[in-house]
Amino acid sequence: MKTPPLSACASSRRTTFFLKRSALAGIASLVILPFSGSLQAEEPAPNIPGLMVVEYPRRDAQTDENHFALPIKEFGEPTRRKYVAESLSPWRWNPDRNALATGYLKIETDGEYQFSTRSFYDRNVLMVDNQEVCGFRDGEERVATIALKKGSVKFVSAGFVGGRGNEGIQIRWKPPGREELGPIPPQLLSHPSDRTQPPGDKRLAQSPPPAVGLEPLVLGSSTRVATHLITVTDDFVVEAYKNGRRIEQRTLLDEIYGATVERMDVQVRQGDWLVFHVANNRLRWGGAKYFAVAGCFGKNEFGFVSDPASGLWSVCDDPGRARDFIRLREEGTEVRASVIAQPWADGDGHMRAHAGEDFPGKPLWGGGSSTWIKYVVPHDPRRRVFLPVGAPEDEPVPAKKVAAEPTPSPSAPAAAVSTLPKVVASPTRWPVQVLSAIYGTGGKNADVTARVKDLVENQRAFFAVDPPNLGADPNPYWNKGLIIVYMKDGVRREQHRGENEHVLPESFYGPQDAAELTKWLPGSRWRGEKGELQFHSDRTVTGPGIDGAPQWETLANNHFRITWAADRKVEYYFDYTWGSLREAADASIVYHGVK
Repeated sequence: MKTPPLSACASSRRTTFFLKRSALAGIASLVILPFSGSLQAEEPAPNIPGLMVVEYPRRDAQTDENHFALPIKEFGEPTRRKYVAESLSPWRWNPDRNALATGYLKIETDGEYQFSTRSFYDRNVLMVDNQEVCGFRDGEERVATIALKKGSVKFVSAGFVGGRGNEGIQIRWKPPGREELGPIPPQLLSHPSDRTQPPGDKRLAQSPPPAVGLEPLVLGSSTRVATHLITVTDDFVVEAYKNGRRIEQRTLLDEIYGATVERMDVQVRQGDWLVFHVANNRLRWGGAKYFAVAGCFGKNEFGFVSDPASGLWSVCDDPGRARDFIRLREEGTEVRASVIAQPWADGDGHMRAHAGEDFPGKPLWGGGSSTWIKYVVPHDPRRRVFLPVGAPEDEPVPAKKVAAEPTPSPSAPAAAVSTLPKVVASPTRWPVQVLSAIYGTGGKNADVTARVKDLVENQRAFFAVDPPNLGADPNPYWNKGLIIVYMKDGVRREQHRGENEHVLPESFYGPQDAAELTKWLPGSRWRGEKGELQFHSDRTVTGPGIDGAPQWETLANNHFRITWAADRKVEYYFDYTWGSLREAADASIVYHGVK
């Protein structure tokens, strides 16, 4: 039985209500306790970026898929595993447990917001502003609408046993003014810095239990996110740096045939950045390598962990750029860390042994055998600072060194089909990094990440999904599929292709959504039988014979509209290479890119 439409719940603004969801016969109902008071939450201060994740043991009733759902109030006592989810693209937990990611979502304008969630068999629940938005197994394609006021609202995402927590829950939204669903910016997520409730907010006492024992340690005005680091590396960490200064307190905990486990005693706070210079001998153990790190308060108490899907991890493979990559907080952060195609098989086990059995992170690497890996700890995004090499780590940064980071000017716009690949190949404009590629069917799969990474990132090739191109055939004589997970401009995306379908470089390097098309289009020129169109960053269109200042707006990754006059609006579509465009109403009217 479905709940009433969200819009009805939002408009009525009842002071007392119950939420129940029963998507499958026999599934326990989700019940959120009644509350009274205003639905608008007042955000506590100070706060910490990201959502607080707390895990709970499997309950006796959760025996099979018909009983995996559980009322949140019955989660019981939390385990010691607690950490921060910096992103919802996705957030993960131990698949043998239940988990809550809780905190606040900053709403920047009044209006109607849409949300959708995606997880294994849709075994998750999302609540926003104390209202159930997406219910347990109500369908991955469900898009719910809720009216929200400007400010900060309570945000709770629940994952359940049987939901494949290691794959995680991906949450997307569409705020007012956006054309399609997309990731929630991490800077809009936060959670309280202590276990106290905001004054006057009585509802929190009736909300899901907070993450007990995870209040951050505060020194001065900076909140600590770790008291020490645990690293596992195949082969070793050459040097490690905090805010451009070498970390001296390093202890070798274990050495396994050349691979190393270390503890680094260093306080890590909001706004800091860490850089690890790691090295691997590609001739050893078939080229396997590994690097993972956990920022810890104690065993199974994590402030942050390595994760190639997070935009906070970046890499530098050029020794000539390494000095600035180490010294400057924002330098090189546009080049994201990558999934390791052939990770050392014992690496995760050593991380669990030394950091805690609940270690939720993933290994990552750069593009070379010797690479520099950076982690940037979130802080106030309006302020960008750097610390000179050799400055005492607790010494305030001189005022002259604190400056607002200038907004980078957009690259020269792409012209047409022949110039698009050249422009989008620029690492400062359209970075694309393949995180993983799995090829197979029927439970028989092959990891073809290294091969697809070469085809997409290095060759920018047009290729078919078949064994000769991918170098593997995990299930001969059966039609297989390819799933590619990649990062584009800091956003995690996926492509799915069937056997013998083709993968085009433009599908990665071309605009992925309306926002990217908005960046891509200004400065380009297009010519056809009806004249010439020139697009400008102020959203105007000019050209020979064009009067006035017609306005353009993007609608999708290949779709835009020009308002020629109050009573004349014309929509256009690009071809699959963004090399030409045509009128939607008359396909014979075509414009081609001008170099």
